[in-house]
Amino acid sequence: MMDLVLEEDVTVPGTLSGCSGLVPSVPDDLDGINPNAGLGNVLPNVSEETVSPTRARNMKDFENQITELKKENFNLKLRIYFLEERMQQEFHGPTEHIYKTNIELKVEVESLKRELQEREQLLIKASKAVESLAEAGGSEIQRVKEDARKKVQQVEDLLTKRILLLEKDVTAAQAELEKAFAGTETEKALRLRLESKLSEMKKMHEGDLAMALVLDEKDRLIEELKLSLKSKEALIQCLKEEKSQMACPDENVSSGELRGLCAAPREEKERETEAAQMEHQKERNSFEERIQALEEDLREKEREIATEKKNSLKRDKAIQGLTMALKSKEKKVEELNSEIEKLSAAFAKAREALQKAQTQEFQGSEDYETALSGKEALSAALRSQNLTKSTENHRLRRSIKKITQELSDLQQERERLEKDLEEAHREKSKGDCTIRGLTLFPGLFLNSWAQVILPPQFLE
Repeated sequence: MMDLVLEEDVTVPGTLSGCSGLVPSVPDDLDGINPNAGLGNVLPNVSEETVSPTRARNMKDFENQITELKKENFNLKLRIYFLEERMQQEFHGPTEHIYKTNIELKVEVESLKRELQEREQLLIKASKAVESLAEAGGSEIQRVKEDARKKVQQVEDLLTKRILLLEKDVTAAQAELEKAFAGTETEKALRLRLESKLSEMKKMHEGDLAMALVLDEKDRLIEELKLSLKSKEALIQCLKEEKSQMACPDENVSSGELRGLCAAPREEKERETEAAQMEHQKERNSFEERIQALEEDLREKEREIATEKKNSLKRDKAIQGLTMALKSKEKKVEELNSEIEKLSAAFAKAREALQKAQTQEFQGSEDYETALSGKEALSAALRSQNLTKSTENHRLRRSIKKITQELSDLQQERERLEKDLEEAHREKSKGDCTIRGLTLFPGLFLNSWAQVILPPQFLE
């Protein structure tokens, strides 16, 4: 059995003296023998850093590994040799179990040999592939890395410029919004002032309406008195004719008494008529002065409304300008967002290419991780700035919508004030008609007073 082992492997020394320094200590009995001998320490005890797949190994590392495997194989063969010799010396019983163990060990040795040969071939292929990559891929990696760096720099510069432009646009929009807010506050104050003046005008017009009703009642009374006065004058004329036809003294006495009776009430009537006419003239003058004051207030309100219309037109133009500017800003923002998306995609591709190049060149190095984290931090900062600008843009849109709604409310309020002003004009026209009636028919008021003053016998 031992001769067969020695014939298969010429690396086993002929004598034990030539390998005494390489043979490990053999236990004295079989209890100390590992039943899995030859299976536990098949590969050399190589550190994890040496066989790490992410570490670029050279030919020296592969040669060291092959040497370690050869030493391990030689140690296993020596172990098998001494174990078989020891078992032949100590055991004289059945040797079937020993033969079986020996066969298994030989099979294990052969499998280890084949594994060693396969690994040697793989190492040779890997060394050739590494050499070819090192020769042909160095310039390509450098070129890809340089292109990726240029693309990243271009993306960073372009994003920085876009951010600066967006900041300027946001500043300009904020200034325009402040101006619009100031105009809105002025508009509110003017609206409150106009509402207070309009309420005062309404109160004055209510008083004018009451006065107009009183004047209408007086006109009706004057018309009735005028008719009654005509009838009394006709009666007096008839009495005068009858008096002239009388010839007897008794009738003359009666006529004198009649003249005496009529003269006293007539004088009193004339005095009261003059007093009533003076009072009516005073009332008419007061009413005319009040109408003039109302007309002056109305003209002032018309001037204020005309000024307000001009200001409203200016504000409408400003709103249209702001709306157009906002639309252009929104269009620019959309274009910038699309460009940012394109640049982000290009940046992602460039970063991926750079990552691949740096992975191939600096795989496992801390410089690569630091550079990658720096680029990712820069990209995150740019995305954060872009998000901030987008949020600011949305806030400005909401503010402009709010201002537009307030200006629309002010426009509706202005239309309401114009309607109230037209109503005031109509009331003024009615008052003017009343004044013209008093001016054209002043005798009607005197006739009404004459009807009140005449004695009852003239009314029969």
